[in-house]
Amino acid sequence: MFKQLPEEKKDLIKPLYKKHQPNCSALSCYFEGKMPGKAYVDDINAPTKAICRLEMSWTYISDDADLSWIEEVLGELVKTTWMQVVWVPERKGQYPLKDIAKPFPRLEYIERKKEQKEPCKVDIYQLPYTKEFYATVPDGYKEWHVQNYGSIEEFFNKAWGFYAVDNGKVCAESEGAFMSGGYAEMGIYTFEEYRNRGFAYALCLRTIQELEKIGIKPIWACDKKNIESDRLAQRLGYVNPLEYEFVYLEPHN
Repeated sequence: MFKQLPEEKKDLIKPLYKKHQPNCSALSCYFEGKMPGKAYVDDINAPTKAICRLEMSWTYISDDADLSWIEEVLGELVKTTWMQVVWVPERKGQYPLKDIAKPFPRLEYIERKKEQKEPCKVDIYQLPYTKEFYATVPDGYKEWHVQNYGSIEEFFNKAWGFYAVDNGKVCAESEGAFMSGGYAEMGIYTFEEYRNRGFAYALCLRTIQELEKIGIKPIWACDKKNIESDRLAQRLGYVNPLEYEFVYLEPHN
């Protein structure tokens, strides 16, 4: 049995997430009201189990939720929506809805030591873009901004990070996304024609250093099979990754 928790009661479930959750800053954004989402619980007035699905699909399960209840909730939600369920290491091998679940190994880096090398020289500017430089960003990437922020205007208002410029054109963008609870999630995109030239390394290092200056720990998370992202993280000084999983659930009746 489960019910959707009224938004004004979401503080009741925050204590149910005492253990570390990978990609924790996005969940923290939900609790702070920065990220839209919905929560489902076993008891509206005195919940002991919860599942939070953020609007952008990441889904978080509370520490003490049992597998049968998880399956009940996800089995109903998956009829109308898709989810990327953050699956903590201690749950590995015990997946909900096995007939349709697709687990993908992930890595999360939080601990960082000294970076491996000095960055290349490239012009770096802090977001938001100037109109002149934003005109050089590919349309497909602008669509990604709309997808993540709701509109170009919201991207300009909310995005925190830096972009690199080579010969008058934007060549890469790095963000500290989901800034909350003392953490932010690193994001990087290098436009194809500028890859393998050191721009991503230089830009990410600048973003990381600026986050650290203001007391924010930058999280680096990626699919385990994304070898290039993993290598970049290690060159930037990240060590001792946590291995966890995303369980992908596509709409299924």
